[in-house]
Amino acid sequence: MEAPSNFAFGPFAFHALSRRLEKQGELVLLNSRATELLLLMLRRAGELVTKDDLLHAVWGDRVVAENNLTVHMAALRRVLRDGGEADNYIRTEHGRGYRSVMPVAVAQAEGSSVPSGSTVHVGMQLESRGISILIPPVQSLLDDEQSQSLGVEVRRHLMVQLSRVPDAVVIGGGDARYVLRTSIRPVEGGVQVIAMIDDAATGATIWADRFQHRHIGLSPMEGEISGRLARAVIMELVDREAALGPSEAASHTAGAQHCALRGWSALNRELWVPQDLAEARRWFDRALLADPSNASALAGSAYAIVAENIRATAQSRDLADRDELRQADELATRAVARAPDWPRAWFCRGYVRECQRRFDAALIAFGRALSLDPCDAEALAYTGHVHFLMGRLEEMRAPIQHALALSPRDRGVGLWHHFLGQYDFWHGRDELAIPYFVRATDLAPSLVYCATFLAASLALAGRIEEGRRSLDSWCEAMGGYRLTIDSLRARVFSDDPTYLAGHERHYRGLRLIGVAER
Repeated sequence: MEAPSNFAFGPFAFHALSRRLEKQGELVLLNSRATELLLLMLRRAGELVTKDDLLHAVWGDRVVAENNLTVHMAALRRVLRDGGEADNYIRTEHGRGYRSVMPVAVAQAEGSSVPSGSTVHVGMQLESRGISILIPPVQSLLDDEQSQSLGVEVRRHLMVQLSRVPDAVVIGGGDARYVLRTSIRPVEGGVQVIAMIDDAATGATIWADRFQHRHIGLSPMEGEISGRLARAVIMELVDREAALGPSEAASHTAGAQHCALRGWSALNRELWVPQDLAEARRWFDRALLADPSNASALAGSAYAIVAENIRATAQSRDLADRDELRQADELATRAVARAPDWPRAWFCRGYVRECQRRFDAALIAFGRALSLDPCDAEALAYTGHVHFLMGRLEEMRAPIQHALALSPRDRGVGLWHHFLGQYDFWHGRDELAIPYFVRATDLAPSLVYCATFLAASLALAGRIEEGRRSLDSWCEAMGGYRLTIDSLRARVFSDDPTYLAGHERHYRGLRLIGVAER
C-alpha cells in the first residue's frame, strides 16, 4: 500500500489520506472530483498529466465527455487562484493536458496524530452482511471525568446512529470488517476530534480525519459530534465496500446489499451528473430485482429518480406531475415502511414530496428524519429550502447554516451554499450573495442554477462584463450550452409569489448580460 502523503504548496496543504485541502490551517471546500484531480496533479508535480490520465484517475473506465474534465479542472483552479493568475498553480498544455507548476513539498503523513489502539484481526471469510464496524471505546486525551463522560456518550450515540443504517452492522466487541477508532480533546471553544478507520483484516488505516467541533445547539455536543462522524464514516465505507464487491459465497440478499452500496457510491460522487445518476439507477434496479424489500435500494432509487428528473426538466412538462415521481414516492414510502427508524428513508420521502410541490408533506418527512437524528445535515438543508420555496425567507437560513456547520464536506454543500446565496439575492444584497454563488459554482460546477445566479448577481451589482464572462465561460465548458430565459422559467419549483419575484430579478440580471428570452 502506498504510504499516504501530505503536500504543501503556496499557502495550501493537502492531506492525501483524508482528502482534506487547507489554506493556512482553514478547510477549503472542493467537490470530490476536483479533489481527485488535485491529488493526481500533486503526485505528479512538474510533469505533464494528459487528459486521458486525468479522466481515468477520476472516472475510471467509464466513458464520459471531455467537458466533464474541463468543468472540474476549472472549479479546482478557481479555488487555488488566491487572487493571482490561474496558471500560478496549474498550467494548461493545450491539446495535451495540464501541468502543476507550483513548487510542492511532500512529506509522509504523520501517524502519531491519531491515537493508537488494539486492532482486531479477523479472516475475510465473513459472509457479506453489510458494512460491519467495530466501535471500541472513544479515547479521551484529557484524564478528567467530564472528558471521559463525553467519550462514553459519543460512542453510545455513534453506535445508535450507525446501527440505523440498513447496510451497516455495528458491534461493540468481536469480529468486524472495519474498526472505527476515535479520540476527543476539549479545546477552547469546542472539542477536537480525531478519527480513523482500520481494515480489521490487515490493520491498515484506510481513512483518517481531524476536525474541531463547536457546539451548534441542535442536540447535546456528543450528538452533534457523532452525527458528523457517522455521516462521514458511512460515505467512506460505502465507497470502499462498493469497490470490493461481494464474495462468491455471498447470499442472494448480500448480492442485493452490494448492488445498493454501488448505487449509493455513484450518488456520493456529485449530485446531478447524468452518468452518475444513470449508473446509480442501474445498481438500485439490480438490487430490487434481487430483493424487492431492500430498504437501502428503495430509498436510493427514489433519490436518484428525483435528482435525474430535476436535471432533465423539459419545458413542456410539469415536473410535479411526472409518472416517475409517483414511482419515486411509492419507492420512498416502501423504504420508510421497511426501515422506519432510518433517517435517510424519511429524508428521501421528503425529497420526493418537495419535488412534487407537496411542501407541507415534505416538511413532515424531513421533521421525522430530524426527530430520529437532529444532526441530519441533508434534512436540515432541505428543510430550509422548502421554507424558501414556500416564501418563508426568514425561516430558511438557520437550518442551512447548521447543515454546513455539521457536514462541511458533504457532497451537497455546493447546493447549500447556493441556497444561502439565494437568501441574500432575494433580499437584494448582491455583493453578499456573490461569494456564496462562487462557492456553489466551484463545488457543483455542472449545475446551471449556480452558474446563472452568479452571473445575474454580478450583473445586478454593476459588474456586467464580469457576469458575462463568467456565464460565457460556463456555457463553453459545458460544451456550448445554449441558455435562454424561457428554459430557466421551466425550472422553477414553486408558484409562491415571493419565490417567483426573486426569479424575475434573476432573469432581469441575465438580460443585462444579453441572455435571450427564447
